[in-house]
Amino acid sequence: MRYTGAEPPLRLARPDGTLLAVYRREPTAPPDVTLVLAHGWSASAAVWDDVIRHLPSDGRIRVITFDQRGHGASTQGPTPAGIGVLADDLEAVLRAFSSDAPVIVAAHSMGSMAALDYAARAASTAPVRVAGLLLISASAGQLDLRRERHRPLTRAVGSARTAIAAACTRAPRSTRYLRDLLRPSAALRPSTEVAAAWFRAILEFDVAGRLSRLADTPIHLVTGTRDRVIPPVHTCRLAAELAHARIHVSEGATHRVPRERPALLASLLMDLVQHAREQHPAPVHEADSILRAASHLRASTSA
Repeated sequence: MRYTGAEPPLRLARPDGTLLAVYRREPTAPPDVTLVLAHGWSASAAVWDDVIRHLPSDGRIRVITFDQRGHGASTQGPTPAGIGVLADDLEAVLRAFSSDAPVIVAAHSMGSMAALDYAARAASTAPVRVAGLLLISASAGQLDLRRERHRPLTRAVGSARTAIAAACTRAPRSTRYLRDLLRPSAALRPSTEVAAAWFRAILEFDVAGRLSRLADTPIHLVTGTRDRVIPPVHTCRLAAELAHARIHVSEGATHRVPRERPALLASLLMDLVQHAREQHPAPVHEADSILRAASHLRASTSA
């Protein structure tokens, strides 16, 4: 499949004046499935390029990617950063581009949080039914390392990260200079103050215990054994709540799974496409999947 991300994006206006950059690939025939791909923190829609290139030729799949507000070519807007705001944006994208066909959402990291927040809402406020979910490096919350349940060293790391985020907000020019000096990148990145605001939103996010509405939705959960940003234990917690979900632990993968394992993600998307086309219910979860994921987790932490 050819990705249209190199073409000028469509602009989706939000009520607060934010303009979301949306990239659309229409199939050659009327679409019977729409894929909506949501990226994570400090990234852009471009992280999906390799995944889309690995999708097989299929003349009936619409592909939608978009830049989260404050990221890529999307504006930040005046609304304070919060995962609920991203869920509202996701809902707007679904309304605008996928109301005529079953929709499958693939989401990475912060994008997964937006997808989970959207899914946790009451059915009456979720106008577009999601026919399948691919959640990569996902978490239902509890990412604030400063909490007392963590070890002292972990809490110290969490405090340091929060202090850095605060500094980015207070002195954005200085911290932007240091970031570009220490970690230069040709990719378009959000400003340091915007990144810091979304980092704090991630720490505040929590939908644990509120995902029962996903009981009939086919779900794939993907995590990398070397993910230090959102460790595999968060996928295990999600799997415990989403008992029907299928877990995929990718050996050696870090938090950059869309870049590192695009073929795997493309194959899982096509599995969800097939389920949507056949209108299958969520597959029965194998009882030992969580145990296998837990064993992978123990092996990776003990190495």
